[in-house]
Amino acid sequence: MQINFNNIPNDEKESLKEQIRHRLVQLEKKESGRKKRKKLLAYFAAASIILLAGLYINRSTDEKPLTDLERFAASAEKTEINFDSENISLVLQDKQAIAVNERSVISYGKNGEQVLIGKKAINTNTSNTASFNTVNVPYGKRTQIVLADGTTVWLNSGSSLIYPTQFVGSIREVYLTGEAAFDVSHDKTKPFFVKTKDCNVRVLGTVFNVSSYPEDETIQTALLKGKVRITYTKKGILKNQELQEDLTPGMIGKINKDKKNLKVESGRDVSSVLSWREGYFSFKSESLGTILNKLSKYYKIEFIKGANLNLNTSYSGSFALNENLNSLADALSSITNNTCQVNVNQRTITIK
Repeated sequence: MQINFNNIPNDEKESLKEQIRHRLVQLEKKESGRKKRKKLLAYFAAASIILLAGLYINRSTDEKPLTDLERFAASAEKTEINFDSENISLVLQDKQAIAVNERSVISYGKNGEQVLIGKKAINTNTSNTASFNTVNVPYGKRTQIVLADGTTVWLNSGSSLIYPTQFVGSIREVYLTGEAAFDVSHDKTKPFFVKTKDCNVRVLGTVFNVSSYPEDETIQTALLKGKVRITYTKKGILKNQELQEDLTPGMIGKINKDKKNLKVESGRDVSSVLSWREGYFSFKSESLGTILNKLSKYYKIEFIKGANLNLNTSYSGSFALNENLNSLADALSSITNNTCQVNVNQRTITIK
């Protein structure tokens, strides 16, 4: 179909021209808008890259460099190790694993070249100053370690400790997962650090307990004697914040991993917190939920809780940690006035 523009009246021609001009203006505006949007997107992308780079640089400069021990612990976490779920094990620097009887003390000489397991002497095969050993304790068992500086460590069930065979340099440090009690040999010139995934505890010479199980909501440090300083790095989007608290005897420092805070309780009976190293679990005004959680770790058992059980009710008492499950259930019933039923094969106690 062909249109003869000569036959179109002048007023219609002007109307068509005006429509065409209007359409061209609209197209020009759209194209200009597209270019502006592309520029804005480019600006936003560049700004985002600069912001992220700034955040990375800020966080990188904010974080302290890792020590040899921390690097070793980080690499150990990434390495898949066949953890012995039944026996206490000592893992040497060369990955050799040695089974340890629960009644045997693991003891190091001052030079760290040999370790005694009970009366058996073993060469640690240390060929350099940064030689680390690891003790793994399965649930339901405990062990005792005497480090090269004379510090005594009681390692609780479901826990592991990484430490050097000898302490060189200006500090002494160990890496804990789980729970341990420490009687640190005094050395004013060489402070002692207990490091965990989330916090550090600094000490000169003292007796204290650190509980840092990965599955627990809180990390707890209880001081019986001496003085310690807890350092917790609260990680933020723009900047990290370092929280510190000094503890004196009778204080307990608690870090809430979810709320990211550090609080201190004073006037506590800390001796009951460390009672497990003597083979007893003592508790004063502890909630039933906390008691069952600890017993579950100590005995490697599962508690099946009745629907009407009040886990917030507080109790005081003690258990001998070498009791069998039936004796434990009887003692638990006596203290809480709850009914306890044992399934030895499945290692469960139903409490209601």
